Amino acid sequence: MQQEKKFDFNQTIGFILIAILFGVFYFLNKPSEAEVEAQKKELVQKQEQAKKQEQLNKTATTQAFQTVDPTLAKDVEVSNDKLKVTFSPKGAQISDVQIVGYTAYNDKKDGHKDPLHLIKDGSSKFNLSFKTKQGAVLNVSDLVFVPQVQKNANNTIVTFTANAQNSQIQYIYTLGDSYGIDFEVKTQGLSNITSEKNVDLAWTMDGFSTEKGKDQEKYWSHTYFQFKGNKDIEYELFGSDEWEEEEAISWVANKQQFFATVLSNDEGFKTTKGGSKNSDKEDLTYSKHYHLNSKLELKNSEINSKFTWDFIPLDYKMLKDYNDKGFQNLIDFGWGLFGWLNKYFFLNVFKWLASVGITYGWVIFLMTIVVKLILSPIMYKQYRQSALMKVVRPELNEINEKYKDPKDAMKKQQETMAIYRNAGINPLAGCLPALLQIPIFYALFRFFPNLIDLRGVPFWFVDDLTAFDDLIKLPEWVPFLNGHLSVFALLYIVAMMIYFKVSGSMDNFQMPQQEGMPNMQFMKYMMYVMPVFFFVFLNNYASGLSWYYLVSNAINIFIVLYIKKYMIHEAKIHQIIETNKTKPKKTGKFASKMQEMMQQAQEMQEQQKKNKKK
Repeated sequence: MQQEKKFDFNQTIGFILIAILFGVFYFLNKPSEAEVEAQKKELVQKQEQAKKQEQLNKTATTQAFQTVDPTLAKDVEVSNDKLKVTFSPKGAQISDVQIVGYTAYNDKKDGHKDPLHLIKDGSSKFNLSFKTKQGAVLNVSDLVFVPQVQKNANNTIVTFTANAQNSQIQYIYTLGDSYGIDFEVKTQGLSNITSEKNVDLAWTMDGFSTEKGKDQEKYWSHTYFQFKGNKDIEYELFGSDEWEEEEAISWVANKQQFFATVLSNDEGFKTTKGGSKNSDKEDLTYSKHYHLNSKLELKNSEINSKFTWDFIPLDYKMLKDYNDKGFQNLIDFGWGLFGWLNKYFFLNVFKWLASVGITYGWVIFLMTIVVKLILSPIMYKQYRQSALMKVVRPELNEINEKYKDPKDAMKKQQETMAIYRNAGINPLAGCLPALLQIPIFYALFRFFPNLIDLRGVPFWFVDDLTAFDDLIKLPEWVPFLNGHLSVFALLYIVAMMIYFKVSGSMDNFQMPQQEGMPNMQFMKYMMYVMPVFFFVFLNNYASGLSWYYLVSNAINIFIVLYIKKYMIHEAKIHQIIETNKTKPKKTGKFASKMQEMMQQAQEMQEQQKKNKKK
């Protein structure tokens, strides 16, 4: 018997005393005004010391190397048919990279198009640093270099040189006809400046926001890397994008939704830390802030390292032939079966249909038809199963009325299974078609927002099939909808509800409750709630996906209407059931075992009743 809980006066007094003790402890240990002021002064002093140290480092850097004539230290611009690149003499940095043939989204500009820059206005900084023999930190990014440009038939070579009294640092960039820039760092006489055995490498980059869907852009943007000697790529799937590795890394990519900036090292980065952080929600200039730190080992007291910068659009077909580093795996088409479906089925079907020359919106339309034709046998079996269940429902209702007593649950289950068996119905068969369609359903969530072919492509009232359509504007204060209603998403939900109606999906939830089965009334409510969740999600997702699902559901409606009128109707279903009843029943091993277990359970139940009577 459960005892009544009484008020515990002693326990209450204990809690009050503990609270008083905490209050007294806080009061006694609270810093005085003088201590607070001292802490503020200490913080200011540390900040001033850090600024002084930074200034000393800059002074040591400029003093160690020769002053450069400003007329010789000029920006250098080079280009090919894929990239336009600007180099700055300050730190010999890549100061600007524009990808030819692509544009960035700008909602404040007519046409919403700007040139697409992966680097601009100092958004990327590559630095090598080490301690001098005097104890100061020398940052190569603070040096001013003198550039020299050489051109031949295939390449443009830009050599930046910074000279000290007995030392020299060179950054050598080579641009060919691809998206890559070979990058070599060479020194001479570095031992005259430092006694260090390693050089610290630091690369920071602010990733420009180039897409319309800002939230989606941040979601798909990440740092990726590849261990040396391994073709698999690594990234933080869950949690914050922060990682630290001791093992050598071949390359690190600052990936954005459709573009990536990749830094490779022939010898591999060692003792590496990297990651990225989202920009502030109000900041529309950048999507991510990336960082990388590593160490370069000096050989014979010199730096002689070879790198490659790649500024690549994430086009799967192009990247497969681009090099053997596996850059095509930067495109997040999904893992396992989902990735396989996207890479080898959906992508090939899309490319094949696009080769006809029609607009991409209609390519998606045709692709939906192809998928529906492939799935039509599964859909037919699913609808046939539903129709059979609808016809036997009166018999099932009679059984439920007959065996209302929970004690008769076993008998009810046996007779229900007998009806299913006589009608040729497998209760689990309806689940199989749905399970087969789940991989396709999930794969498409990865396909449309990562297909660069659709990027910036308009269709009807949509201006970008990889972002949401915002024909209907809403106030920003409306929760979850981000200031707009997606027309394609709305139409998809309407089509979904019509399909539920014509297919009789809702009728399945009118079935009598079976022992051990899910609550049908709850499932019915879920069928009404599910479209709301889908809409909130799709409202901010790629409109190409919403268009695909809209077409898919419209086709489903016509297929079901055709099946009901020409292939399956109630009279025919009754005929199928009567035919099944006359056929000899073959009981499979699983069904036989289940029947045996049910029989044993019923016998045990009857034996328990007899024992109670005794």
